[in-house]
Amino acid sequence: MSFVHLISYLVYYLHKGTVVSDKPLGAFLQSTPFHISQNDPCFTKGPYNRRGQLYNDHMDPARYESLFTRGKEQDRTTAFGHFHPNKDSLTGEYDFDAPFITIAEKTHEGKDAWYFTQPKFENRYRNKPPKLRNYLQYTFSRLKELELNEPGNFFIESADKNWICFNSGLQDKHSADLFCVFERYTGISETPVSDWVYKGTETARSPVFRLHFGMKLPKLAIYSSDSRDYVFNTDYTLDTDIFEHMFDRAKERSGFPPEATDESVGNYLRGAIENLIPKIRRNYKTAIPVYYIAEGRMQLLLPFHSSNGTEISCFLVERDDTNRCYSIKTILDMDQAYFNARLITRPDKEWLNP
Repeated sequence: MSFVHLISYLVYYLHKGTVVSDKPLGAFLQSTPFHISQNDPCFTKGPYNRRGQLYNDHMDPARYESLFTRGKEQDRTTAFGHFHPNKDSLTGEYDFDAPFITIAEKTHEGKDAWYFTQPKFENRYRNKPPKLRNYLQYTFSRLKELELNEPGNFFIESADKNWICFNSGLQDKHSADLFCVFERYTGISETPVSDWVYKGTETARSPVFRLHFGMKLPKLAIYSSDSRDYVFNTDYTLDTDIFEHMFDRAKERSGFPPEATDESVGNYLRGAIENLIPKIRRNYKTAIPVYYIAEGRMQLLLPFHSSNGTEISCFLVERDDTNRCYSIKTILDMDQAYFNARLITRPDKEWLNP
């Protein structure tokens, strides 16, 4: 509890007619229905939060489920930060996409790059821009993992612990890193709220960043230090077995009519897989490294064309060093493939451009 909160309580009781002038402060606090004792953080050396709990030396990332709320049903205290919507002065309506669009406009790629080019993918996502929102959410999840092993390296707090930032992994149009900056919420709310309030995306040279963080820079999220995770080894074989758990999905994506036999679909898929290694030998960018969020590890994406050539899906393959081969794990649609791939790098638009 801050001094401001303490004064708020005093004002409240004065308004209610409570006599406090003839009581010592400690006795008065103990007499309130807020049950504030002299062991409360307001009597201790801060920092402390609005729930009356002392903060740890470093931000505890494990308690947050997401960077921002993903739906109305989510407990807001489990979301790291609140992103203020813009309010239309004429209609009074709130634009909850506005802060994310502003971030997109700052990036090297520009705003339009964070929307899907194909309507069937863009229409799947109500909140915009969908690519950026997912990128930030997944990046935050990875930073949480890294922060647990190296506290204070991936989330940097200001000296007074009222500000915090992390490296978004994005860059501006001048190739400067962009850091997401948040201020601690210290107000009193009748409903659950996030601990932090988003204040902007800044470069390390911006006055706001320098004021609160000086020369301390949070580390960039890393996903693997093993170079083998980033390039397909063409000396390895590619397992052509289509496992039962993915055959129905592969059949759906193959472009065959519903009456097609499993044998004909299986033969087509095996042929498509066998043709992939020669393609990769000619262009190593055909295989795109991804951090597969569902399993928390590096894998590779390979393009899978439908029989009529109109659709592209992706095989997700995993390296097996013991058997010197790659095994197919699942099949992803292009939007999910992009979300996983964008964590590592800006995907080549040759085929992964949903």
